[in-house]
Amino acid sequence: MSKAYVLANVRVKDPARYKSSYQDHVGALVQKYHGTFLVRGGTKTDMENSFPYDRLIVIEFPSRQHAEDWYNDHDYQQLVTNAAPFIERTLVIIDGFTG
Repeated sequence: MSKAYVLANVRVKDPARYKSSYQDHVGALVQKYHGTFLVRGGTKTDMENSFPYDRLIVIEFPSRQHAEDWYNDHDYQQLVTNAAPFIERTLVIIDGFTG
């Protein structure tokens, strides 16, 4: 079973409301499904072209099933709904390399 990763690109429209409606709560739900934040914003340097988002988030899960269960969790979906007016984002789940 290979690990899976959630990659999210986020453009924040209202930082304070994003923080209170989503960011302050999402960590507990990631932990519930044994996920770990590998990248959560931070300073970025555009090396090729321009990255059009404010934040890049990478979360590692033990498996694709864990990642999908996290995403489909009712409480997580409520956070997504609450944060929607304050962000634009893309989100994908991708399988880890098993080499």
